[in-house]
Amino acid sequence: MQPGISACRLLLLLAMCAPWQNLSAATVNFAPLLFYESSAGEYELSLAGPFLEFTSGFSAFRPLYYSDENETDLLYPLGRFTSERRRFIPLFIRADEEDREHVNALLFFSGRYEDERYGGFFPLYGTFSHRFGYDRIRFVLWPLYSETTNSGIDAYSVLWPVFRYSPGREFQIFPLYGYEKTLNYRHDFALWPFIHFRRGAQHINAVLPFFYHSSGDTYWNIAVLWPLFTYSRDTSPELTSANFPWPLLRTASGAYEELKIFPFYWSRTQGDAYRMKIILWPLYKHDVSFSPNAGVREERTTVLLFNRKSTRVSQGDADSEQLTVWPLWHRHVHDDRTLWYFPWIIPIHDDGFRRNWLPLLTLASGETSPELSEVSVLWRTFLYRNSDSCSSFSLSFLFSYERCPGFRRVGFFSDLIRWGWTAP
Repeated sequence: MQPGISACRLLLLLAMCAPWQNLSAATVNFAPLLFYESSAGEYELSLAGPFLEFTSGFSAFRPLYYSDENETDLLYPLGRFTSERRRFIPLFIRADEEDREHVNALLFFSGRYEDERYGGFFPLYGTFSHRFGYDRIRFVLWPLYSETTNSGIDAYSVLWPVFRYSPGREFQIFPLYGYEKTLNYRHDFALWPFIHFRRGAQHINAVLPFFYHSSGDTYWNIAVLWPLFTYSRDTSPELTSANFPWPLLRTASGAYEELKIFPFYWSRTQGDAYRMKIILWPLYKHDVSFSPNAGVREERTTVLLFNRKSTRVSQGDADSEQLTVWPLWHRHVHDDRTLWYFPWIIPIHDDGFRRNWLPLLTLASGETSPELSEVSVLWRTFLYRNSDSCSSFSLSFLFSYERCPGFRRVGFFSDLIRWGWTAP
């Protein structure tokens, strides 16, 4: 008989003999192959470690599927479905809001803005309403022909972006020459992006990268070999800055104070709102920000980009702290709850990643709250718990121990063999 089949039969026999008499409060532990626990109307079932998990709050077949009462993930981040937004990139995207909706299915699209509906088949023919910054977009055999409308102004494009024309407002043969004008300004370019000439609230004269000059009512900027050498002066707010050359050397004074000698040293101070210091980037970075309106203060210290300690203190809200020692360990403290993970291979702080991928990459984790402390190694193969009344630990189905006031218990082979005794 093959060893794998023998092991499965043994586990099945032990599961059948396990104490299931009271399923309202039961634990069956053959971790990491199977773990079941129920208590107070809630349940949790794990199969094959983190791959299959079913609880009273969610179901997961990682990394293919995750679902709870608010959302469903399929091959996250490709697929995500909520009551307002649904997507499976690149096949399907749908968004539903009170005054608008939009659907993309491969090259077909349709939507609604208020009482107006639109749609099409890209790139053959279609219309958009209040999308991509325009009131209306129409196209036929894009980029062969398209037209846009914004604030009652029409513009027409042929072989976009080469030929574009708007009567009395815009003309371009890209990238050779073009202009755009309104009642308040005119902007001309030639051999884009090299030559620019603009008049209006902002004046620009540029022959890039050799020379750049811009000015307005309260400021003026000049650059030689843009963007390497620049000088700026602003009177509202008061600020003077210079790069020589960017991005290596920079100074600024006035509304904020800044000194950069990159990568050796970089500091920036903006009153009490923001302070930042970098030494031997990417070796060390420390920054502090404060929002007086929200009453939120955040402080972050980063070593070698991914090793970070951050704290967030707010008025009338829960405080939080995060500590990452990449790629080994991550701890997150929020209010009175602490979570930690080992290892922390991919430093992504995203709820979808935590639901779908983090359990697959975590060999050990722990949680501490006022009610309970728990440590899990190899998906509950080793499990330790401690509460105000009792503490326990187990090594899969092989061994378990429980200690409560006035009581002790030791069990072997899924508690088929167990002893309990009173203790002072």
